[in-house]
Amino acid sequence: MIFCIGMLGLLDVLVNFYFASLGNNPETIGLLQSLPRLSGFLTSVPLGFLTNRIGTRRMLIFSTIGCVLAIWLQLIPVLPMLAISRFLFGLTYGAQQIAIAPRIVEMIESRQRTRFFALHNLLTMGAMAFGSFIGGYLPGWLTTATQTLVPAQWTASATTPYAYGIAIFVAGLISLIGIIPMLDLRARTVKTDTPPRAPFTAASFSASVAKMPWLMLALAALPMLTFGFSGGLTFPFYNLFWREQFGLADQSVGTILSIGWIGMAAIPLINSTLESRFGRTGTLRLMMILSAIAFLVLGLLPALLISVGAFIIAISGRNTMNPLFQPLVLESLPPSLSNIASSMMMVMWNIGWFAATAMGGFIVERFGYGMVMMLAALSVLLTGFSIPMIFRQPGILAKRLAQQSG
Repeated sequence: MIFCIGMLGLLDVLVNFYFASLGNNPETIGLLQSLPRLSGFLTSVPLGFLTNRIGTRRMLIFSTIGCVLAIWLQLIPVLPMLAISRFLFGLTYGAQQIAIAPRIVEMIESRQRTRFFALHNLLTMGAMAFGSFIGGYLPGWLTTATQTLVPAQWTASATTPYAYGIAIFVAGLISLIGIIPMLDLRARTVKTDTPPRAPFTAASFSASVAKMPWLMLALAALPMLTFGFSGGLTFPFYNLFWREQFGLADQSVGTILSIGWIGMAAIPLINSTLESRFGRTGTLRLMMILSAIAFLVLGLLPALLISVGAFIIAISGRNTMNPLFQPLVLESLPPSLSNIASSMMMVMWNIGWFAATAMGGFIVERFGYGMVMMLAALSVLLTGFSIPMIFRQPGILAKRLAQQSG
């Protein structure tokens, strides 16, 4: 929750505005925002093997520190350093995301996982909502507090590079506090079927890579490709969307984003009820259809209140993917493949997100946000219908994965 307040909630509001205050246009911002996904695509599988080596708890601690350092690098306001910062952030954030789901599966009994993933989503999204709400006000608060300490032109308004930069620095400090609870998160597990980590040698590593059922893992993770594409088209641009389409101030943008994160937290709470009625795959298909309809409405750019409502439904329905799909995949394969499967999901997600964000700025500049939302709707629909096709018989998938992994 602490990490999500600073690194996700606050930065969702601040980063693009910081880039824009430095004189970058949406196309350049889109390319900068695509670099974390390129990094994640290139490094996710090696990071999965590294997580196997050092354990999920250590990976969570090291990756959190890495995220903060990467974000602080972008306070050097030259384009090459911004690019390096975003690339390193993708590496370290990807490492954290790889470790989270297997860590939860290690610690939570099978019968409690759906509810726990929903609770985890509720707490993290609630924290993001709080961070986004503060994010709209934080640059103004900090410029007021520091106006006697720095040159007057730096604090002339709450939209200067200094205002956003110092707010980003504070966001990093808040995120860094998030490692404190993890320092006491000892290696407690409820699973008895997870083999102990074998001693690391070059030969054992090569053998491990060679026997991985890569094609089956890629098939299991394939829905994350279109899921990532829908996210890459939209999430990096939401703050610019509300500012440019409706002329809203930063405070209003932060408030709308925070309401959206609350919706993303609340809607998955009904996952257990829907799952008992429709099953995991049926629930995911239903919620992706609902999300796609909302994205189409948002693309029409109607009145502000209608757009805000469509935004909440679109991202909330889409977010049911996180607490449902990860346990669906991880419970459909042997525990020894959990970290690598999590890595493969990150690879697919990053490929989709990178491709979408890299072209997102171009689409916005040439065709507007309406086209972006229509493409997002199509991507969400593809996600919803691909999951039941792949996981019609998850037991057979698990058996094949077990056979191929030896």
